[in-house]
Amino acid sequence: MANKNATVGEQEAADQAVVDNEAETGSEEELNATEALQKKLKEVVKVVVQDVGPLRKQVTITVPRDAVAEQLQEQFDELRQGADVPGFRKGRAPMKLIEKRFGHEVGDQVSSSLVGNSYYAAIERESLDVLGDPLLRVKVKEKRRDGGAAREVEVEKLVGVDEALKHLVLPKDGDLTYTCEVDVKPEFELPRLEKIPVEKTKITIDDDGVDEEIRRRMALRGKFVAVEGGKTQADDVLTGAAKVFVDKEVVHSEDNAELAARDQTYDGLPLYGFGKAATGRKIGDTVSVEVTVPDDHRLVGARGKTARFELAVAQVKRLEIPKLDNDFLSSLGFDSEDEFRQLLREQMERAVEQQVRRHMFNQIEQYLLKNTPMEVPAGISQRHTERIVSRRMMELYSQGVPEAEIFKQLDELRTSASAQAADEIRQVFIMTKIAKEQEIAVSEEEINAAIAEIAYRRGMRFDRVRDEIIGTNNLMTLYSRLRDEKILERLLADAEVTEKTVAETEKPAKKASKAPARKKTTGKKPSKDAD
Repeated sequence: MANKNATVGEQEAADQAVVDNEAETGSEEELNATEALQKKLKEVVKVVVQDVGPLRKQVTITVPRDAVAEQLQEQFDELRQGADVPGFRKGRAPMKLIEKRFGHEVGDQVSSSLVGNSYYAAIERESLDVLGDPLLRVKVKEKRRDGGAAREVEVEKLVGVDEALKHLVLPKDGDLTYTCEVDVKPEFELPRLEKIPVEKTKITIDDDGVDEEIRRRMALRGKFVAVEGGKTQADDVLTGAAKVFVDKEVVHSEDNAELAARDQTYDGLPLYGFGKAATGRKIGDTVSVEVTVPDDHRLVGARGKTARFELAVAQVKRLEIPKLDNDFLSSLGFDSEDEFRQLLREQMERAVEQQVRRHMFNQIEQYLLKNTPMEVPAGISQRHTERIVSRRMMELYSQGVPEAEIFKQLDELRTSASAQAADEIRQVFIMTKIAKEQEIAVSEEEINAAIAEIAYRRGMRFDRVRDEIIGTNNLMTLYSRLRDEKILERLLADAEVTEKTVAETEKPAKKASKAPARKKTTGKKPSKDAD
């Protein structure tokens, strides 16, 4: 479901999709028909809006039976004109026969159309400035097993629109009613954007800085290897059967779950204390932690309750980093460590200008945060939090940070409940508003150039990196990062700049922004290819 109230980047993508569609025959007529239906529904739908948390609304939408019947009739009439029914000329088949033969198909089509269009009509009429797509409440049947035979239970869940449509049935009689939850944008005013005070740091490369870069390069070539004996260490990867209990009932299970020995999230649960509980264990042990189910968890009935997570450790893997010996240096094409260190120092010196610029950008971001009052709760939606995590991942990915370090930082980002979590979310809102007011966008050529730079840093082909970014749904994340850099460049050009000198190892580091928890990071990850 495309979102009419998306961010600037999301809206541009949606606008482009409309342009592409209008190039096809008949698409303009379809667009007009959709607008007409939304206008009609806007006048007749019943809408009840309730607060279910800061910046989160529960919206119950009712489509009157007359509107449902009208859409069904239109679809059946249209279908009747072109349907081939044995024994009847085209367009002459009895309506009852058409309804009997195609009723299920038409019902699904009308249900999908009414849900999507009534949602847009409702949020427009109620003036809801929403973030992303809604999550719909549906009742689904799930099979659960806890040692014995599997049993089927009915649970209420929040799911995406496509999944919800599989469970929503158009009523034969009466109104169509459904309930969804949406995040809404905070209201705020931007501070003065001219003459922002910025300190320009002149960085000198020292030996400690080169040592740190060597550790990073070697970590890029590290591999996780199985640990047969001994106790687990922090950041080891533990594999085994996982279960989540709520009210002594298993609400989620997985045979081969894979979690690092640190605090993180799993199935939407913030596993605070998991790192400590998982460290010092061994194969055959069961790691267990109790946590509170977040208020926006997909399992509606479990919200606010205590959940127990258990992992039966079946395998342990540890990151093994190669030694800086002659074999390692030879594999990189160097005859000695001195030659390797000299090349790294030269590369770091060439990258100093970019680092200095990044430090100035950080100061502008901090200025915007400090001078933009905005109420954003630490527990703002898991879905929006993941957008923040994706932005940070893309930033680290483009810098060539080792994969193990990337996912360690992302786990910390997801599970932290510090004030920095709200800062990161506030920053997204601020940058989006600046981009809209100053009409700042990113071209396709700029996106391709950024992908080429990432490919160079990772030592990978352009097409492989591009496919990974698209396949992991991070193209919009890349767009947002490039857009924000353009905003910061514009603000920096008009800033009041003073200078200061520090060593590479003393340079001001950007604090890792942190956000509330969300589901476990599974699925495709960035490649482990080294620089």
